[in-house]
Amino acid sequence: MNFQFNRSFLISGLLMLMFGLLAPLYSPYALAQIGLLQAHVIGVVQALVFFAFAWMWPQLTLPPFSKKIASISLYVSLWANWLGAFFVGVFGAAKEQYIVHQDLVPGATGFWNYVTLLLINLSILAVLSILLIIVGLLRSECLAKKEKVINFISLVLFLAGIAITLFLTFNPQYSNG
Repeated sequence: MNFQFNRSFLISGLLMLMFGLLAPLYSPYALAQIGLLQAHVIGVVQALVFFAFAWMWPQLTLPPFSKKIASISLYVSLWANWLGAFFVGVFGAAKEQYIVHQDLVPGATGFWNYVTLLLINLSILAVLSILLIIVGLLRSECLAKKEKVINFISLVLFLAGIAITLFLTFNPQYSNG
């Protein structure tokens, strides 16, 4: 049986799983211990996402440029989301602090507050990865002939995702909270 997979996604999934499992070890020193519980759960669940993408990746019929955008979007969104949750735990303002929505960390101010918010908001790029994976799995002859269109739409959506992330980071009053 010849089983094909994307090795870098598999390694990234294993690392995400390991960091997710190790995150609670820091909890005695964390300002928001429940944030580390979130980093634990997010790490384990997102590792499964990496594993699924590792399996699907060789099956895709996306143009190379769009495949690269999907790959970058996936890495950035999942690692930034986990790191954001970890930072909430480490730099959180209170023991009861947790993320309910994309908002500033209560009681925290300054640099780490914006870094955490930016990292969590970057998870929006996962939507782009999933959309591109769906397109890549369709294997349609019509899509194969429209490589430039798919590349252009991929790039525009990637830039839109970055713009939305920056907007929500510096205007948290418009977030989903």
